[in-house]
Amino acid sequence: MTKEASTLTLDALAQADAATLRQIWREARGTAPPRTFTARLMRLALAWEMQAAGAADETAKTRLAWKRIERARTGQMAGNRAQAALRASVADGTRILKQWAGATHEVLITENGAVIWNGQSYSSLSAVAGAMTGTNRNGPKFFGLREGADP
Repeated sequence: MTKEASTLTLDALAQADAATLRQIWREARGTAPPRTFTARLMRLALAWEMQAAGAADETAKTRLAWKRIERARTGQMAGNRAQAALRASVADGTRILKQWAGATHEVLITENGAVIWNGQSYSSLSAVAGAMTGTNRNGPKFFGLREGADP
């Protein structure tokens, strides 16, 4: 944001009409706003920029970088997210019973995070749910470990 645009207040943005917001946008960003942006959207984007500038210049890119660092430190990188979520919701040795298609199915969670169903090892509850039903399913939800679970 330019110095002139950064002296605005949130109240001034709230009171500005579409033409004024376009002018502020040009001054702040050096380009015209996208043609599809409404006054409300310009107001929200400019207000966010003003608040980000006041909060030690934390941009969306910076926030994403911090989130990546947090996930890496907690072991929740892309390949480990399902395992980390599973470990957080069930303990090692947990036995899950599920009624499906008129039969009771037993699923066992091992200490290394593997999931065993019908004597076969699976990488996740979702893999078991898919094998059990023949369709892709959210495993924790299917087995009743999340809100909105299938009965």
